[in-house]
Amino acid sequence: MPDLLHPAVVHLPLGLALLMPLLLLLMAILDGRGKLGRPAWLIALLVQFLIVLGSYAAIRTGEGEEDRVERLVPHAALESHEEAAQVFAWAAAGLLALTLLPLLPLGSRFRRVLPFILFGLSIVVLALALRTGKAGGDLVYIHQAPAARAGYELPAGPSPGPVLDEGAQRKERGGDSD
Repeated sequence: MPDLLHPAVVHLPLGLALLMPLLLLLMAILDGRGKLGRPAWLIALLVQFLIVLGSYAAIRTGEGEEDRVERLVPHAALESHEEAAQVFAWAAAGLLALTLLPLLPLGSRFRRVLPFILFGLSIVVLALALRTGKAGGDLVYIHQAPAARAGYELPAGPSPGPVLDEGAQRKERGGDSD
C-alpha cells in the first residue's frame, strides 16, 4: 500500500481545490445578502486547511516516488512537477491565511469585498493545482513513471504513443474505416 500512497494522496488537494472556488462563491453571495455569519466561514477555513495539508502530504510522498523513478524519467519533467507542487502548496497556504480574515471584525467596506477577493484567489490556486496535476499526468502518461517505478526498462526517446487498431490506422492515414 505505501507504494500507492502518492497517487492516492494527490487527489485530495486537487479535488478540494476544484471545490473551493464554488464554495467561496456561494459563501460570498450568501454573506453579501447577510445570510451567513462569521462562524460559517469556518467551513471555508477547514476546506482550505485540508487543501494545504493534502498538498504537503503529496509533496512528501512524491519525494519517495521521485527516488524510485529518477533513473528512467527525465529530470526536467520531475523538477517541473515538483516546482509546480511547491508553488501550489505555498499559494494554498497563503489563501489559508487570508481565509482567516472573514472571522475577524472588519470594516464594512472591506467585509463586503473580501469574500470576492478570496474567490478570485481560489481561482488562482485552482489554476496552480491544475498545472501541478498536468505535470504529474505527464510523468504518468508521457514519461511512463509507473513502469519506471516498477523497474521496467523503458525505450530511449519519447513514448511511441497509443497503439491503434487497423481501422483507426486507416483513419489516421485518411482512408475509410470500412
